[in-house]
Amino acid sequence: MNFKMKQLLAVARHEFFYQIKSFSYWILVFIPLIIITALFRYANLTIDFHNSDFINMVWGLSIPILTFLFCFIYVGMIANSVARDKTSKLSEMLMSIVDAKEQINGKMLGIYMLLSCQIIFYIIFIFCLSKIMHNNFLFIFISHVKIGLIVYSILALFVSLFIFLAMTVQFACFITDTSQISSATMPPMFLMMEIFVMSLLYYAPGMNEVNGLLLMIYFTCLFPPVGSMLTPPLMASGNISYLFAYSTLIIQLIIIYILYIKSIHVFKYGLLSNKKKNIFIEGFKFR
Repeated sequence: MNFKMKQLLAVARHEFFYQIKSFSYWILVFIPLIIITALFRYANLTIDFHNSDFINMVWGLSIPILTFLFCFIYVGMIANSVARDKTSKLSEMLMSIVDAKEQINGKMLGIYMLLSCQIIFYIIFIFCLSKIMHNNFLFIFISHVKIGLIVYSILALFVSLFIFLAMTVQFACFITDTSQISSATMPPMFLMMEIFVMSLLYYAPGMNEVNGLLLMIYFTCLFPPVGSMLTPPLMASGNISYLFAYSTLIIQLIIIYILYIKSIHVFKYGLLSNKKKNIFIEGFKFR
């Protein structure tokens, strides 16, 4: 294992254990579990598993909600992490030891490790809850969803999270005071909310006549590549093919790489800058 890889893993391990010991993180993790338990206990969960259109519609609505939830949790987390290093002057010391690329990669790897653990924790919780309440509807439901849609939804989650994390880093590295954290998270949160609302509107009653407009917006959303948040509903409804969806995912990955290279330069410049700057202007600048 080379030295840079050791640096990356050290940053990722530090980020993972720091966040997993946070009480606020576990509050955000447990809120969905309360909702899931309430659904198991009080909601009428009778589903016609022979109606593939209904199952696809429910899946198409659920994925944007889950993506929004995960992005909401981890965007704030990485903003706090970057701001913590910047305001404590730790960033200046780290920059002399660990390259900006390894710092970004390490922080993001730590976030993805947390996300993976959170998903596994949710699966175990739902499995135990199903056994206790003798209700396996959720696992039966997932078994009726097409495997191609499930695979794409997982990939779309990781792609969407990456772009929002990269955007947040570009703004958070210009923070000079922890009270500015909300300013750093506003641009990615606003974009995230916009795509999330469009995903829900796609299945709203009376919106059939504007589906063409939503498709046009979808193509616009390929840059930045947050179209991955809107794709699962389009796939579930049959408006775009699996081949087309996976093709656009490749395009989005290429765009993400370009934006990722930009975020490294902005991150390095922002951490070493102690002058008070406009976070929005500096975050959007191309360097």
